[in-house]
Amino acid sequence: METEKKILFVEDDVLIARIYRPRLEQAGLRVVVAEDGVIAMRRLRDFKPDLVVLDLLIPKLNGLDVLKFIRQDPELKSTRVIVFSNAFLCNLWEQSAALGVQEMVLKSAATPPQLVETICRILKQPVSPAAGGKAGPPAPPGGQRDQSRRTENASGFRDRIRRDFFQQIPTISRGLHRACGEFLEAAKGSAQLLALEELQRKIGFLAHMTGMAGCYRIAQLSSAFEALLFELHHDPAALNTSARLTVSSTVALLADALARSTEPDEQCLPPTAVLVVDDDVVSSHALALTLNRANLTPTTVPDPFQALQKLRQHKYDIALLDINLPGMTGIALCEEMRKLPLHSKTPVIFVTSYAEFEPRARSILKAGDDLIGKPIMPVELTVKVIAQLLKHRLQIAATPA
Repeated sequence: METEKKILFVEDDVLIARIYRPRLEQAGLRVVVAEDGVIAMRRLRDFKPDLVVLDLLIPKLNGLDVLKFIRQDPELKSTRVIVFSNAFLCNLWEQSAALGVQEMVLKSAATPPQLVETICRILKQPVSPAAGGKAGPPAPPGGQRDQSRRTENASGFRDRIRRDFFQQIPTISRGLHRACGEFLEAAKGSAQLLALEELQRKIGFLAHMTGMAGCYRIAQLSSAFEALLFELHHDPAALNTSARLTVSSTVALLADALARSTEPDEQCLPPTAVLVVDDDVVSSHALALTLNRANLTPTTVPDPFQALQKLRQHKYDIALLDINLPGMTGIALCEEMRKLPLHSKTPVIFVTSYAEFEPRARSILKAGDDLIGKPIMPVELTVKVIAQLLKHRLQIAATPA
């Protein structure tokens, strides 16, 4: 008889672990959960799993630290690993891939049946029909009934998740507002970091649930936002006025989007064209690189008059304008842009030096546009862009035809 395969599921969110663990066990897998990096290292030695499902955003020691521990330990280095995490952690994904993993799975996009299927494929064992997967050896005569049952199980799981999620939206929104308020009111130091960690956990849960429920636009913003909160937690010096404003406004937008969310949206989000106007070549290149890594499509222009020509000729989904441009300020460029039929309502994010952030913010934010301070955190810029696109979509949906 084949030995039962052992899975270490490294996940700090108890609710997510409760969703996945039963499905893994139904597939005939023995599952142990580790809630943080330190516990994960201890259980790796005691439990000696055949495979590790590893979230990168875990407390105490992150998933990359755990992966390094696995690959450096002579007894553990051959352990198979599935990275199961956030799509916007570009650096951590790349470093994880370099260390060697069997699979990299987007957490917001994978249902339990899909994860079961991936695990069983890597472990080279069939999937129990009760687990709702699709993998396994070719079905014997009459086995089509089992395949049909698996498909029904997977479909039924997604329908149940959607139904439960939409019913829980008011509770989820209240929890987000409360966690955000506690973070913004917390004194600097350990209290603030604890509050930030709790907000990150709630946003991570939201990203996962909205992905499984089919609310892909909210899932996209939540995933980017979770990555930002993770970076802020590991670099508290970056918790400046710009970052705090981004946190506050993003939570408010997510709550608004949830309140209007009544059904799944399109899974394949359309390409996003971003116009970047910045005369600083280094800054412009950095902005374009950040946007490319987030699967956005930037066009960079150093001159505001050239930018106006492009705005007359092409439709952009969002514009990123440096305020201090030669010959015309970013604010003046925005005013000219608003006169063009193609861009009368196109979202605009202004870029300014941190020294000018607060006085600029008072006037710019009243106009409904957004503002980000230099030096720019790449993931904060990603959050800003995705948030403005979602906000614009909600405004269009609310406008009478």
